[in-house]
Parts: sequence; structure tokens; C-alpha cells
Amino acid sequence: MGWLQDFKEFSDGTTAHGVKYIFHPSVHGNFKIVRILFLVVWLVAIAYSLFVIYNAVGNYVGKPTGTKFQVIASNPYKEKPASIQFPTISVCSHNLVTKSYFKSNDGLEELWSELDQWNPDTAEKIDFKEGSAAKYKDWTYEKIIAEGGPANWTFLQCEHFINLCQEVIPQPDFFERETTLTGNCFRINPNGKLRGKGGDYGKMQLMFFADLNEYSDLTRREPQYGYTVVFHDHESYSSTIPSGFWLSPGSIYKVDLSLGKEFREPPPAGSCDPTRVNNTYGRYEENSCIAQCRDDVLMEKCGCVHVSPPHPRNVPDKYYRGCTLEEWATCGLRAYKEWVVEYSNVNKVKTECNCPATCTEIAYKAQLSSSQLSKFYAEEKAAKLPPGYENAQDVLENLLIIDILFTSMQISEIREIVTYGWGNFLGDVGGVLGLFLGASMFTIIEFIQFIVCAVLKGCCGLNDKESRSHSPLHNENL
Repeated sequence: MGWLQDFKEFSDGTTAHGVKYIFHPSVHGNFKIVRILFLVVWLVAIAYSLFVIYNAVGNYVGKPTGTKFQVIASNPYKEKPASIQFPTISVCSHNLVTKSYFKSNDGLEELWSELDQWNPDTAEKIDFKEGSAAKYKDWTYEKIIAEGGPANWTFLQCEHFINLCQEVIPQPDFFERETTLTGNCFRINPNGKLRGKGGDYGKMQLMFFADLNEYSDLTRREPQYGYTVVFHDHESYSSTIPSGFWLSPGSIYKVDLSLGKEFREPPPAGSCDPTRVNNTYGRYEENSCIAQCRDDVLMEKCGCVHVSPPHPRNVPDKYYRGCTLEEWATCGLRAYKEWVVEYSNVNKVKTECNCPATCTEIAYKAQLSSSQLSKFYAEEKAAKLPPGYENAQDVLENLLIIDILFTSMQISEIREIVTYGWGNFLGDVGGVLGLFLGASMFTIIEFIQFIVCAVLKGCCGLNDKESRSHSPLHNENL
């Protein structure tokens, strides 16, 4: 009975409330029914407290997260007006290879047409040993796109507020060409040096000439014509962005931009990987990771990729090169289609690509409105048309104008935050212990001290004669 007597004395001195009412009848008289009632209430309180603590531990280990939305004003320069970095604008013509390039390379258009069917069975039957296809067997897809794409002059003008872009940022920071699966695209503001203000005072205007006379027969078969335009951060590339806007010549488009950022939590609370910063397609993003994964599969199976990635030096332990047309026809196309089928299988939870979410994502959101070009404006511009074009109708069929501006100087941020952290855990545990048991941190320390001292008392063989009290807390020998 020594332990029971020790616990009685412990209950008399502990900071926890209610325990002494069970063991000391002097508090409420010698009514067993009252003591039993207090014992039941105390046990129920302990059971409920343990239940709450169990849930609190589960929540803390699970690290649930939520999102927080906030809007901040961007003012990076204290002495200058607020400004926002313009996105990089990738403009890709739907005319991948010009008519004149096909004409200057006899038989290339027929070969391109067969490969453009994306049918491995048809491609593998192409004879690269004899016939017109033989002289192109060592040509690469990216060589044809780079040499046969729209000429630089079709990018007529870039105006930043009242100045030409090339006057604000000279070449090569004004624009560069990017060879992608979607063509030899114009990459405007490639280094992100142009900045803008809200409204028309900081807008950018782009002008393009579609050059319909150079549309190949393959392009003319398609229902759409014009350009695909993508707005993105300068450290990423349009080839990794699945969304874009189709813009047709003969119109002026107004693009209202807003800048948004998303911040995600790394493990154990979140699922983003903070160690992944860059890859062969610039800044690490889920889509750029998928593109690199596709290239890795093609390199493993065929030793080449469709189009070389823009930043292979970001992964120095790997080597990438573009497939020749023969390699693409005999191996690359089938390997690519097999990868697409494998990756796009919605019934598979896991694929070959391990692409967690990026911890920081920058996105330019665009809203477009458009209006047809005025015939009076077209008549004025007709006098400045390139050779082969002569009237206002040619202007309406070829000229594309894009006005780009920020509607607000504010940046929206979405942050993934831990909704149940250490503070929440202590609050729940401390709250239930304090409310139902009257316990505090000192009570926990007292209980631990009681257990330790009681064990030491039993191990040392001390008895009541050697101690001043039954309670180990009052034993001067311990």
C-alpha cells in the first residue's frame, strides 16, 4: 500500500485540482458517494483529455496546410515610382517553315508532310537510303525550324510607352529567337529588363506581319492562322507552358496583365522540393520537369531528342542532342508516342516522371479583348508594305497589333501555410489539461518528479522509518 499512500500525499500537494477531493475526506466530509463522484468525474476528464491529446498529436504529425491570399504593392526602388517587371512574351507563328525554304530544298516538304502525320508506322517506311529523303537524313528538326522559320523582319515593332524597345534595352536584350516544337519563336524581353507602370503610361505595343505569301501548303491546310502568344517569367520558356493565346492578324488585342506568385511549403508540411531550382528548361516548374523527363526517356531509348533544351548546362551530368530526321523517323517518333501514352494514362497514379510542385511559382495572368483593325488605318499603312503586298486588304490580312499593360501595380500572393503547428498543438493540449484537470506545465513536472522519486525510493529500499514522509517528494534522503 506504500504507493497508494505516496499518491495520497502527492495529491495533497500537487497543483492539479480535483485529485485531493478523492483521497482526503476532510475536504467534503466522510461521504463515499461524493468521493466516488469526484473519482468518476476525474477519470472521465482524464479520458477526454487523452482523446484530445491523441487527436492533437495526429494533427501535428500530419502537418495540415491551408492557403493565405494577400495583395502587396511592388515598389523595389525607394526613390523612383513603383513599377512591375514585364513578362517575357513568346510569339510563335503558326507557319513553322516558310514556303520559300521548302522550295529551295526540293523534296523536303514531302518528307516533312510524312513526318508531320505523327504516325510511327508511316515514318518508319521512309527510305532514307535512296530518293529525295536521302539528302536530308542528317538534317535535324531544329535546324529546319531555325533556318526555315519566319524572318526577323516580320517582327515589325516593339514600343515601350513612347520609346522603341531597342532604345530602352539594346540587342540582345530586346528580343531573341527560341527554337521549339512550336516553331522558331520570338522571345521578347528575354532577360526581363523592361518594367512597366499601371495603365497606358507603362504599356508595351508589339506589331507583327504574318506574311501570308510565305505560308506553306502544310500551314494553309490548318483551320487557324496567325500566332500563339505566351506571357511568362523570363527564367522559363514557352515550350514548357501548355497554355497560350491564339491571335489572328487583322486585329488589335488589348492584354490586361496581373502578376501573381505562389509559395508552397516543403516537406513535411508540404510536397514541394526546395532543392529543385533549375533544369534544362530554365527555372524548375512542373511542366519544365515533365519536358526534361520526356527528353531523358528519348535520350535513353534513341540517343537524341526532338529539339535540344535551351539550358542543358543546368544538368552538366547529362548530354542532349537533336535527332536527325532519320533518327526521328526510325526511333524518336515511336518512343515519343509511347511516352505520351504512358504519361497521359489517367488510370496510373505514378509515372516515370517525378515532378513535385515548385516551391515558388511566378505567373502572369492575362485577360484579352480585341477589335478589328480600322480600314482607314490599313489604308494609311498600305504605303509601307513590304514587296509582294500593295493594298489595305493585305494589311488587314497580315498585320497584328498587341497592346500589353498592367491593370494594377499590386502583386497578388498565395501562400501555403501550416495551419496546425507547434503553437496550435501546445494550445490544444494545454487548454484541455487546464480546463478539465487544472493542470499546467508545473503539474507535469511535479508528476514526473513523483514517478522518478518513487522509483528511486523503491530501488534504494528506503522504508517509512528512514523517511520523514510517505511521499517521495518529501523524502530528504532522495
